[in-house]
Amino acid sequence: MSASREKKTRQGSTYAQRRNNKAEEKSSRMHVVYGVVGVVIAILAVALLVWDSGFFQKRATAVTIDGEDFTPATVQYYYANAYSQIKYYTQMGSNTGFDVNQDPKDQVKDEESGETWHDYFLNQAVDSLTQVTMINHSAQKEGYTLSAVGQAYVEQYMEQTEQSARSAGYSNLESYLRANYGSYMTAKIYEEILTAQVTASYYETDHQNGLTYSDEELESYYQENKNSLDTFNFSVFTVQASVETTTTDEEGNTVDLTDEEKQAAFDTAKAEAQATAQEIQNKLAAGSDAADLAEEYSEKVYSASVHQSQMGSSFSSSDYAEWLYDTARQSGETTIVENDDSDNYVYNYYVVQIESRQRDEAATADIRHILVSAGSAPTDEQFAQAEEKAQSLLDSWKSGSADEESFALMAVENTADSGSQMNGGLYTGVSPYSGYVEEFANWCLDSSRQPGDTGLVKNTGSSTQGWHIMYFVGWNDPAWKVTAKNALASEATQEWVSGLYDGVEAQRGSGINYVK
Repeated sequence: MSASREKKTRQGSTYAQRRNNKAEEKSSRMHVVYGVVGVVIAILAVALLVWDSGFFQKRATAVTIDGEDFTPATVQYYYANAYSQIKYYTQMGSNTGFDVNQDPKDQVKDEESGETWHDYFLNQAVDSLTQVTMINHSAQKEGYTLSAVGQAYVEQYMEQTEQSARSAGYSNLESYLRANYGSYMTAKIYEEILTAQVTASYYETDHQNGLTYSDEELESYYQENKNSLDTFNFSVFTVQASVETTTTDEEGNTVDLTDEEKQAAFDTAKAEAQATAQEIQNKLAAGSDAADLAEEYSEKVYSASVHQSQMGSSFSSSDYAEWLYDTARQSGETTIVENDDSDNYVYNYYVVQIESRQRDEAATADIRHILVSAGSAPTDEQFAQAEEKAQSLLDSWKSGSADEESFALMAVENTADSGSQMNGGLYTGVSPYSGYVEEFANWCLDSSRQPGDTGLVKNTGSSTQGWHIMYFVGWNDPAWKVTAKNALASEATQEWVSGLYDGVEAQRGSGINYVK
């Protein structure tokens, strides 16, 4: 091979090698690019999955109140409560203007401001959370801690919520909470919210109970509110005129009466009712006993309450309240008070007789109780089972420390009375006018009662019947004085609470957008 040809061959070989090297470099660079793109895509996919899981949303700050941050789950809880309240009122027939079948964001509540129902629920949620938070911050500053009874209530409430979840067919508590309070809710957050609410409630109640008033302050309140605080002994007969607005023809069909037919029947019914009312009034004025007349006219009167004792506040909305409140009334005096509801073809005549009016100075009772339910319409066997359980609980309590606190704890864990469960079965200021079933009130107001007394009382007069395990805490002030104290303390406490959160501005964060 010639030298020139060998040189050309070497040059060709070198050129090919360079071309191959460039190709390899390009390929390598492409691999790097594809690799980077693949990593980016993978990262984006992971980020999308994390976003869809709610990882970032549920950790975002929805509201900051007095330096404390709250996530969307907490605000959603209060939002759900506000929504449920309006929904309930709407379904009960109240004219709220809210359509439960539409998204709150698509419904304008206030045309002038443009506020939607979503805005309203959100504002209500933030306001409620602000109030609870500021009460708790005040409690923390004072070193206040939730009592053992309060802690027991939180635990019991969590257990009851879990039972509700199972009864509703949910596999676990978490899924039940998410269904009711949004996808960011957890059992841990729910318990924290509940604890905050219970602590605020206990702290507020303890504050109110700690307020005291002088005899002069209570007397002044009484003088301004005699009509509500005095005890009235009276009888009232309700004689009602009403008509059916439909009739049945010969073929059994329902037929509406004409307006003329309705009015004619109504006028006749009114005349008969008025005559009956006049008869009863005349006999009362002549000295007949109200109880005897109630039996004599049982077929003609709509209702009769005879020789009853009530504080004035309990009948303040009645049509005959103004007549009874008149200080000119004399014992035995009678009247007929009329109530016209002609639009519905109903007319009431109230025959009222006053027997006496006074300020009752008898002591009231403070008690704790545990209602062991036998059901709404229990059989003898169910009553017996409830009694056996009640006795067993009482015996178990007696075998332990047998003090008021342990009774309160037992009430939280066992009572069927939801109205007193939170405060350990406590009722204060029990009087003959409190409206409790007769057997319950009689046990409480037995003059021989001593602090620490216990017993069992059968309940056949409530919607939930059964047996009460009773614990007598002690004697309290007369009913009028208890009512006066509660009224003054309640007003003062409301002002105190308002002072804690009025003017406090909740700062809304990005997480508020995840509340819906």
